[in-house]
Amino acid sequence: MGAASGAWAADADVMATNNAFYAALSARDVGIMKKLWSHNFDIQHISPFDKAPAVGWDAVQKDLEGTFSNLSELKVSFEQAHVKINGDTAWINGIEKAVWKNKAGESGSAEVLGTNIFVMQSGHWMMSYHHASMIHK
Repeated sequence: MGAASGAWAADADVMATNNAFYAALSARDVGIMKKLWSHNFDIQHISPFDKAPAVGWDAVQKDLEGTFSNLSELKVSFEQAHVKINGDTAWINGIEKAVWKNKAGESGSAEVLGTNIFVMQSGHWMMSYHHASMIHK
């Protein structure tokens, strides 16, 4: 396998983890999220509604659980992905499109700029950073 083939395979592996993140987000499944995220002390999660980053797995989990507990439905897709890999670090940026319904039955939607950073740990790409910022129109 040539260098180009290896690069495509690495891109595909990063995209697979990225896609699994959005599937878990849409399923509101913290158990799957736990398997996708690194548990390093310095991981960070910043949603478009957060006032400060959640740092460390316990804070990230609490942030996700808080978000999920307020929603009865959530569907998030990731489009226009741009992947970059440098050694044991990879990042993807693109557009997140979210549609949700809260527990009161109110619906909402948003398009946000999303950036995800992954680190290679034990042969797997693990999420170490997620940041989503509103696109102001």
